[in-house]
Amino acid sequence: MNKLLTVRQHSRLGKEVLRDCNFASITDQQVEELKQSLWEHGVIVVRKQKLTASQLKDFAIQTFGDSTLGRRPKPLDPEIAPDLQSPGVSILGNPKGLSGEVVGKVAWQWHHDKDHLPKTQGLDMNALYVVMLYGVSIPDEGTDGHPHTTLFLDMVEAYHNLAPQHQQQLKLLSMYHLSPISPQPGVEIPRKLHPIVSTHKVTGRYCLYLGSDTSILKGLENKPEAAKQYWQELFQEILSCTPVYAHIWQAGDIVFWDNSQVMHTGMPYNPNKYKRIALRVGVMANS
Repeated sequence: MNKLLTVRQHSRLGKEVLRDCNFASITDQQVEELKQSLWEHGVIVVRKQKLTASQLKDFAIQTFGDSTLGRRPKPLDPEIAPDLQSPGVSILGNPKGLSGEVVGKVAWQWHHDKDHLPKTQGLDMNALYVVMLYGVSIPDEGTDGHPHTTLFLDMVEAYHNLAPQHQQQLKLLSMYHLSPISPQPGVEIPRKLHPIVSTHKVTGRYCLYLGSDTSILKGLENKPEAAKQYWQELFQEILSCTPVYAHIWQAGDIVFWDNSQVMHTGMPYNPNKYKRIALRVGVMANS
């Protein structure tokens, strides 16, 4: 893989919003400001929050809409604090303590997060799917020795960085996308088509949508090796001309990202040395 051009300050991604705002008493005007900032910037950050999982879910529903898409309620885990658990909220990291067992390692690769959209009948793959990730406990560093980060790639910028001829070629192409979540035994995995170049439903901007390396270019359904090679070569071309934004985590951060506009990857850390607890809510936004 090419060496990444990583930046900690990005021209668009990672804008800090609503400073000194307490989500437990947020106003309608602040909610609207947050949503407009998200559509404009793709990735936004609100710092210094202190919420339970239930409060985070309630905020997500109040702000965007349904937060339980595809999520089945689970009983409380007695080994995890109750205020970290709520239906529709995932716990990522090693909340049970120092060990090699990490929930969410699948996210340590580049991807979009529209994970349930292929599985949901009648739902457009270009629907607005927002993720909120709340950092409760943050490792001091990643395995690379640098501060713990999540990396984001601006797919609006990526489109505009390609040569005009390549842009026009990609506008004619689509990919099949699968949910990364394993189905129940005997259940057929659905897949949906999504154009590689799509128009954002709020901003009208052109965005590239690649899903993950399991995506299959239309026409290569019966050629898995060629499909993977096509995806990897296209992604490497994008990485070679588009800087990567690194969000450096602080405890109390809530990072929002719009999956129609950005790809991301989590970064590994040493779970035998550090505890990481992050609460994740995926939301179908009503715009």
